[in-house]
Amino acid sequence: MKLLWAVIIFLTLLVLAQAGYIYKQRSGADAASAKPASSQGTDQEKALDAQWEELEKWRTNVHKRMGSGEPLLDPDFDSFFNDRFFGRRYNPFTEMERIHRRMLDTLREPERNLFDDSWGRWYGRRMLMGQFATEVTRTDKEVTVTIRLPGLTGKTADINITDDRIKVSFSAKTATEEKDGGGIVKKESSQNYVKILPVPEDAAPGTGKVKIEGEQVKITFDKKKTK
Repeated sequence: MKLLWAVIIFLTLLVLAQAGYIYKQRSGADAASAKPASSQGTDQEKALDAQWEELEKWRTNVHKRMGSGEPLLDPDFDSFFNDRFFGRRYNPFTEMERIHRRMLDTLREPERNLFDDSWGRWYGRRMLMGQFATEVTRTDKEVTVTIRLPGLTGKTADINITDDRIKVSFSAKTATEEKDGGGIVKKESSQNYVKILPVPEDAAPGTGKVKIEGEQVKITFDKKKTK
């Protein structure tokens, strides 16, 4: 009888020890899985705070210049709408328009007109392709963006592509004719451009391949796979 009770007590202690070990293992696993999520949340909050601070600083500078009656120049916009801006926002072009509208709402009538004019000129120079015709073509597997850059010579375009935007920096030559006395004089000039356009929504990020042929820039992406 004593031997039977000894066996029962031993088995009970063994079961309790195993249960305690399993509980500790699960608790450790739960803590390990929870920690990265908490850390990630903190990192995201810090990133959002940094973006908010940058926006508030930019808005303060804009208000100051508007208050003095000075028009905004390209560097005033480029300082905020830079690679950092495009690199950490889900839809940067939609965000730009939202910021534009919010700024107009916070300005008085004369300042609003001045800001809107400055924005329009800058946006046209940076975002609108104008004479630089752009075409997007698609096949079953690829998406190709073709940009024509009149006056481009010797593959001088610098193409930078992120997941969200295509940035094209280049110099283009233009030729003009002027009357000089009894004849016509041809003159050449060169102008620097920086153009930004969105990556097509159906293009797979990180797959862009650039090819420059004469005055044409071709950027070919793999097409996103449909689920």
